[in-house]
Amino acid sequence: MRRPQLAFSQGKKCWTAAVWLLAVGLFCQVSQSADDPAESFDYFRNSWNVVGLKDYQYGARITPDNAILLADGGRVEFWFGAQQEPLSRKQTKRCLEGWLPVILLQAQEGQVRYEFCYWAAPLPTVQDWQKAFYWPTEGENFLVWAKVTATNQGDRLAEAKVRVRIGRPKTGQQTEEQFGWALPGGASQTAVVRVPFFPEPKPERFAKEAPNLWLDRTVQFWKGLLQNEQAARIQVPCRKAAEALLAAHVCQMLVSDHGRLHGGEGFYDEFYIRDGAYQIMELEEAGLWDPAAKAIEFYLKAQRPDGRFETQRNQFDANGQAVWTLWQYWKITGNKSFLQRAYPAMVRAMEWTKKARREAPANSPFAGLLPPAPADGEYLWDGKHHIVGYDFWNLRAMELAADAAQVLGRAEEAKQWADEAAQYRQAIEAAWRRTGLAYFPPSWEKEGTHWGNTETLWPTPIWPAEDSRASALIQHVRGEHGGGYCEGIIRWLGAAGAIHPYMSAYTTMADLVRGRDEQVVEDFYWYLLHSTATHAFPEGIFYRRRFAWSDTIPHPTGAANYALMLRHMLVHEQGQELHLLRAAPDWWLGPGQKILVQRAPTHFGLVSMVVEGLPDGVKVSLQGPDREKPRRMLLFLPENRRLLEPIPGCQVVYRTAQKQRWDFPTVVRKYEAVAPPAKQAIACLVALPLGQPIRADKCVFLDLSKAANTDPFTGPFGVLNPGEDLLMKGLPVGRTTADGVPFEILDPAKNEGRALVVLHSPRAPKPERFPKEVEILVGCQGRRLFLLGNVHGWDPQDGGAEPTGAVAEYVLCYADGQKQTIPLITGQTIDDWASPPDATDVRTVLRGKRWHLNLLAVQLRPVKVEKLIFRDLGTPAAPLLAAATVEQE
Repeated sequence: MRRPQLAFSQGKKCWTAAVWLLAVGLFCQVSQSADDPAESFDYFRNSWNVVGLKDYQYGARITPDNAILLADGGRVEFWFGAQQEPLSRKQTKRCLEGWLPVILLQAQEGQVRYEFCYWAAPLPTVQDWQKAFYWPTEGENFLVWAKVTATNQGDRLAEAKVRVRIGRPKTGQQTEEQFGWALPGGASQTAVVRVPFFPEPKPERFAKEAPNLWLDRTVQFWKGLLQNEQAARIQVPCRKAAEALLAAHVCQMLVSDHGRLHGGEGFYDEFYIRDGAYQIMELEEAGLWDPAAKAIEFYLKAQRPDGRFETQRNQFDANGQAVWTLWQYWKITGNKSFLQRAYPAMVRAMEWTKKARREAPANSPFAGLLPPAPADGEYLWDGKHHIVGYDFWNLRAMELAADAAQVLGRAEEAKQWADEAAQYRQAIEAAWRRTGLAYFPPSWEKEGTHWGNTETLWPTPIWPAEDSRASALIQHVRGEHGGGYCEGIIRWLGAAGAIHPYMSAYTTMADLVRGRDEQVVEDFYWYLLHSTATHAFPEGIFYRRRFAWSDTIPHPTGAANYALMLRHMLVHEQGQELHLLRAAPDWWLGPGQKILVQRAPTHFGLVSMVVEGLPDGVKVSLQGPDREKPRRMLLFLPENRRLLEPIPGCQVVYRTAQKQRWDFPTVVRKYEAVAPPAKQAIACLVALPLGQPIRADKCVFLDLSKAANTDPFTGPFGVLNPGEDLLMKGLPVGRTTADGVPFEILDPAKNEGRALVVLHSPRAPKPERFPKEVEILVGCQGRRLFLLGNVHGWDPQDGGAEPTGAVAEYVLCYADGQKQTIPLITGQTIDDWASPPDATDVRTVLRGKRWHLNLLAVQLRPVKVEKLIFRDLGTPAAPLLAAATVEQE
């Protein structure tokens, strides 16, 4: 076996002392207090993160169970302690200094504490490491670092052990390294692992690279990028809020690939006009001008020959969003030459809109609107609906094109576009009247879930703030849509039990424009609640399971919308007015508190502001804006916190004091009071992955041949030829090993076309004769039972049966009459076979293009097991079992 691509600090294939002896906690102390539940709160049971470098094509994702993912399915996994417990979801990830892309976590066994620290840096072989931090100057590869420090917190001698496994399945390389120390009381030892993200020749050449040097370089790069004298800075009294803002900026840098902003790292890894619009706005408002300038160029390249901007096929909102993004870039930079260059592209886009909205005949109920089209946000995929958000975005763009023409001295063109926009607005008004609704629906057919139709007053208003339809829509989504807001978040009806934080932001910003500061503050903290302890935000959430769907964390649009929300609560452009402290929480203005805003770019130039809460009122020091004078500049303060010194050119508006104090501990307490019951731990489960593979001669392979009833290669769930992606091509048959566990998987060609055990589902096509229960003979005593399958079909979000929430169960019947039950609970011990794996207590070990199978491990009692019962619990989901192995002592 070839040595894998890694370099250790003098590790050996036995328990040895590691070479690095470092001061306790050097660079690795968790910056947040683990004793404060609010500080360590992580909403998600599938908490992902990433370490990587700015503008590199790939980053190393950190899984919920704290493994590091490398290129082509490679993994770095750790075990710790005398019992060799694997790192798991028990350990909460945090960031160094609260926001840096340096991941910290702690584990404990007895009196020994283990501190893990992950980060990424350029390969030490690059000619200029400083340039390589900023840009992939010598290729896309980088070095992933992992440092583990074991500290004896007691006063007696203690044994400490660390094991690391690095596997690269594409090349077949896998190895383990083990470290062990006998630690006197108070002593520490550290092991260091250096792994290239892509395979590198002679990785051992990195073995002598000093970890503290490269960690310090990593920290200094990110601080230099985001905390320099040109970047904007916002500091608020809420630590979580301030750290989350910096982490949001880091997120944008990590998903930027050679200047092109992507929708995720390891997911949605491509450029989307919709997401990128708000991502670029975040970069602009953060004063990150170089990344913003690079990113904006990709909008000009996303225009079709017919003039329409597109990245998501046949979805028309991108056409308007691209025009707004170009206009917004000019507006915040003041760069008129850019506007001159972008204006022809804006015109071509609006010419497409002008033509497209004339396709319907004059007597059509949809005259003057865009044609029907698919919409993923509204969950209307059939292409037969007229999407309200598409019309809103293109109307907004048309009015901005008129504004751009006016600025460029093209008065006649400005009038033409303004007239066209007025006609467009009349068509929208007529369509709304035909709905008979008080608010704007997702589609003019009144179907779909709310999405683009909520962007009424933000990012630029297309209706007056007091428009009754905008306010009715806000009232509808907050109180009625799908049952109203859940956990302070809008519901998304495209999936059962789903809420969508970053879509909520559009309603929050509409309320900010409407002057509803207390509602904005409440929304802000609910939004912040739905983040990880590393301040990573999701896309959508299955809130009953506290899962970000499809593992979409960190989601850059979620991060961008958070950053925009915080910035506009403090500094907000409203047309030709500049509003300061428009929706600041009152306690941020209290005695002893301070808000700092430095070099904040606005439509009027840079603004700096220091707000100090004093015993007798509020003192505000203001500089700017430095480019253009707003028509009015307004400062908003609660009526019980008076301004102590007047600000020339700024009018003070006193508002009603907020009745409820919202902060992060408060929102955590409120959430915990209403949160769904936590999933109960299943005591008999064995933690995965296993530290050592199991010997086949210690195994008994259970015979499933009589119970098996489907063929994985023609119809895994009894439906013949469901499609190439849903056939389990690549599933091994016969004797095989999955994640170190031997199994015997039936060959359907040798068992009358039957290899898998699938239980009953009422949703399966008729006639469906699958059993509700099967019995499998065991007849031996064992140490552990390993079950391969643990997936289900027909209902991805099956909530299970009362009282456990299980869709099925395994029952072990012992010779002494006792029984041991293992519930199969969606998201915990079972998940949907054709969806991204998300069950927490199993490990995905076999997978194809769409399908996957999970490994479940059970600790057995020291008594002979007579039989295994596999039982369905009468829910819609059909559970599946592929193989079972008993490991004997």
